[in-house]
Amino acid sequence: MRIAMLHWGFPPIIGGVETHLMMLGPGLVNRGCTVNLLTGSVDGRETLVWGGMTVTRTPLMDLNELGSLERIQELAGDIRDELTAFVRMSRPDLIHAHNMYYFSPVHARVLVLLSRRENVPLLLTAHNVWADDLWHEMLPFRNAWDGVIAVSHFIKNEMVRSGYPAHRIKVIHHGIDLERFAPVGRVERERILARYPGLRGRRVIFHPARMSLAKGSDVVVKAFARVHKHLPGACLVLAGTEKTVDWGNYQDREIRLVNTLIRDLGLEEDVFIKFFPWDEIADMYRIADVVVYPSIFEEPFGLVMLEALASGTPIVVTRSGGMPEVIEDGFNGFVVPPRDHQALAARCLRILENPDEAASLAANGLRRVQERFASAVMTDNTLEFYRRAVVQKEKGVSLASG
Repeated sequence: MRIAMLHWGFPPIIGGVETHLMMLGPGLVNRGCTVNLLTGSVDGRETLVWGGMTVTRTPLMDLNELGSLERIQELAGDIRDELTAFVRMSRPDLIHAHNMYYFSPVHARVLVLLSRRENVPLLLTAHNVWADDLWHEMLPFRNAWDGVIAVSHFIKNEMVRSGYPAHRIKVIHHGIDLERFAPVGRVERERILARYPGLRGRRVIFHPARMSLAKGSDVVVKAFARVHKHLPGACLVLAGTEKTVDWGNYQDREIRLVNTLIRDLGLEEDVFIKFFPWDEIADMYRIADVVVYPSIFEEPFGLVMLEALASGTPIVVTRSGGMPEVIEDGFNGFVVPPRDHQALAARCLRILENPDEAASLAANGLRRVQERFASAVMTDNTLEFYRRAVVQKEKGVSLASG
């Protein structure tokens, strides 16, 4: 099967969708598919191969570069030509767009026309939902998708509420690379710590998200202040201060706010801030004692959860969006209310001060991710959805959900 895939970001841009694409694309290639991805640029136009998937970068798919909808409209002709050339080169059996339902009406309209001209299914994966003006502007396209993959039941329910046809939506949870994210023994842990000597001998709390308020970075810092009073040897690692795809308008302001909070609480010597490239971040999960992901918005899924579970590291998340679909409170992690730094601190301390319970949470989490969330399961489910979409398109009927 030949697949034309589109999304505006790909590593070194870091995010949940980008990580998902790095697994899904090569996974489909390993099952005999030909996959072409059109994505945003990093240093201009280029073409590369990742895991057998051909990746084409263009500024005309770069969300930060394009900026406003007015600018996108000015470039409508160039965008049409770019997408047309990509589809013509790919010769796809189907077109699969990621988060394109709130990218721009210009891109969506071109994809609809191309799918009809080529008579191939047009599929969408909904990784997020946003209740903003662009979301509402894109709603007229909700019947244009031949099939929709929602990454959680939460996302599906939100899309149905917005008028997307429920029978076309299939929930396929994210998967995780169980070879890349896996527990390590003492020797390997020491090797990793040699690269981060400031963390040696300390209890490490890791927040593997961009340093933003939506991801609860300020809540994490406040919680850590309480943890540090009880465990002065603890430290907090914050990640994600650069190379993000849709954060440009307020990134600097929020980073300054979090840094100010760290300084005001006197935690400068105990909070480490570093951007971790894609090939390094797995090691941080391995040496962390607890992972926290206290998003204050309705997190659509939270790939971080799978990364932590697969690494054998206990995790604390908030009761938001799709995260309770993965984390069962007290079984494979803890779930706390959003914005509640006291509850977050209490659960972190419970993990750090009770090694037997921490080990039980980690073991349960590892078993659950191996059984339900392996990348191979996600890839197989996606490929089955593709096949059904192609068959249904040939028959001229809509996909039924399953």
